[in-house]
Amino acid sequence: MATMIALFAGLAVLVTGLTVYLHRRRNGPTENLDGLLTEQERLARLRALRSSYSSIAMHSSHGLTTDDLGRYHR
Repeated sequence: MATMIALFAGLAVLVTGLTVYLHRRRNGPTENLDGLLTEQERLARLRALRSSYSSIAMHSSHGLTTDDLGRYHR
């Protein structure tokens, strides 16, 4: 019984450690120029999507068209 408790405690510690590691790694700074350019491009797309598909824009239009999907989702 003690072996099972130790096994589950070890797995819990492992999962918690991996979660913390991945969370810190994802929120860390970009390490090279390629990563920075990729982040800037992604943020520019998000800004464009937020302004194009705001609540007001969606309620006063016909919604997504195939042209819009091709432009933003590559």
